Parts: sequence; structure tokens; C-alpha cells
Amino acid sequence: MPKNSSIKSVKDLKGKTIGIPAQGSTPQYVTSIALQHAGLNPKTDVTWKVYGTDLLAKAAEKGQVDAIGTVDPYAYQAQKQDGFKTIIDNNNYSGNSKMAAMGMKKNGSCCYLYISSKLIKENPAKAKAIVKSYKEAAAWINKNPKETAQIELNKGYVSKTKFINVKNVTQILQDEHFNLNLKKGKSDLAYYIQQLKEAGYLKKDTNNKQLLKQAYWYPDLK
Repeated sequence: MPKNSSIKSVKDLKGKTIGIPAQGSTPQYVTSIALQHAGLNPKTDVTWKVYGTDLLAKAAEKGQVDAIGTVDPYAYQAQKQDGFKTIIDNNNYSGNSKMAAMGMKKNGSCCYLYISSKLIKENPAKAKAIVKSYKEAAAWINKNPKETAQIELNKGYVSKTKFINVKNVTQILQDEHFNLNLKKGKSDLAYYIQQLKEAGYLKKDTNNKQLLKQAYWYPDLK
């Protein structure tokens, strides 16, 4: 929320307009889970409005939306540079009880690797190599956040601005706690399948175990 917003809690979002980067995006799902835990219906108690990710904070400051759901580095920039307040954060790596009460899994992962089911079926060796490479890269990022930030900025993977610099990108990487834990990822997905069902994004008769089996791949990386 903008720094002068009267919104102090998830319940205060009732009847408000929330800016998101896309319908069906992670920020929308995360916010919807929190709304559901606050006793609100994410489909009828709020209005969703789509903006480009880089325009969300400005839309809120102009009063075009009451709150925004976004991702780093834009979320970090809005907080640190523009004074935005955070009431929901799905990166509950620290096990924060307040966030857990909003449906954010304690010690949950911040990010996930998605891979094509077609590739897994047609070329499992290649798919496994991608997962293994990602795991190794994530471990390197955790040990070398500053070097990673420099690579991202120098290669143009992240657009440089006065605020998006080595210092701040390094901090974002440290906050994200990059790693690839297959067992933990499966547990996270099982949890969020149930959360999305309760929030109304999955059918009530969805077979959670079957969906988990179809959606999660647990390769042997040895």
C-alpha cells in the first residue's frame, strides 16, 4: 500500500481495487489466499485491475488502485524508495506466525522451477540436467549474492536504475534464499493446492493427491 494508505490489514481490502501484473499471476493468488483467510471472497469482495509490473506503484500513488500485488525488484523498490507498506509476503522463509495466519506457509520457498511435462516425457535426461544445473546455480547464488547482482546488472538481466543497483539487488537475492529443495518443494505445492482450492481457484472436487502427482516432478539427481 502507498505510505499514506488507510489500509492496515487484509480485512481492510474489502471493497477495494487491487492492482496486479496479470490475471492468474502469483501476486493475485497470494493475495487471494490471504483474503480467504481473512474471511473475504477474492472473487466478489475486491476488484482486480491489471497494470504493467513497472507501472503498479505509480497507479497506486495516483489513486487508480488502492493496493498492489507485485514481485521483486519492484516490490522492494516500492517499499524502500517510495515508502509502500507491506501486509502480505509469501516469502515466509523465517516462519513468521502472522504471515502463516494469512495462509503463507511457514518456512515455505519463495520461488519455484517450472519445467515442461512434454520435455520430461520426451527427453527426461535433458530435463534432469536442467534441474541439476538450476540446483547448482541456486547454491552458487546463495554463496555469491553480490557477484550474482553484478552479473544480472552487467548483462542486462535486470534493468539498471538509480535504485536498482548492486547493493539493492544483492539484498533482494539474500532475502530470497535461493535453493532447490525437491522434498520441500513438493510439500509446498501440496499446501498451496489446498489453499487455492479454498480460495476458489480450484474446483471443490479437485483430487489434491492426483493433482500433486501430475504437477510435481521429483527426479533423482544422483
